[in-house]
Amino acid sequence: MRREIVRLLASREMTEKELAEDLGLSDPAVGHHLKILRESGLIRITRRKAEKHGIVQKFYKANALLYLIDTRDMPLEIERYFMPRSLERVRGIVAGINALTDRPQSLSTVEMERFADTMASAIVHVARRHSTRRSLDREELVAMVYRDSLAYLMRKPKLLPDKVRSILLGAHRRTRMTR
Repeated sequence: MRREIVRLLASREMTEKELAEDLGLSDPAVGHHLKILRESGLIRITRRKAEKHGIVQKFYKANALLYLIDTRDMPLEIERYFMPRSLERVRGIVAGINALTDRPQSLSTVEMERFADTMASAIVHVARRHSTRRSLDREELVAMVYRDSLAYLMRKPKLLPDKVRSILLGAHRRTRMTR
């Protein structure tokens, strides 16, 4: 739930009440999460506005458009918590590449997990270059970081699992030939 709150607050400032309505939660439940997120420095109060009845509404905003978690130094059980999201990311990449080729290829679970780890590391590495780009929309920033991460891995193919390297480099060659 906290990730969703941060995601919503990255796009616009919102009150506790607005968040509760959007998330389908009670105001106190949202207030609890907001307190924890504020204490950990992920969000801030941007302004206060007094309403007719004297109630002061606080407006919250995320401190960044995008938060990335580098799991490499975390205990395995915490790292595994994030694996489904990493796997979904690389499934989308492989599916997109396969949609553009006449010879779709599949990857084993082990290959997908290795690619997920490699891609996650590349994203953390590349995202540092984009840390000051506040003028972009959140999704534009995510797309740019993912694109640049793939480009980074294409320049360093030895970082990729063998079959993934073959799929990506093959797609890259075919794309260059059709231009």
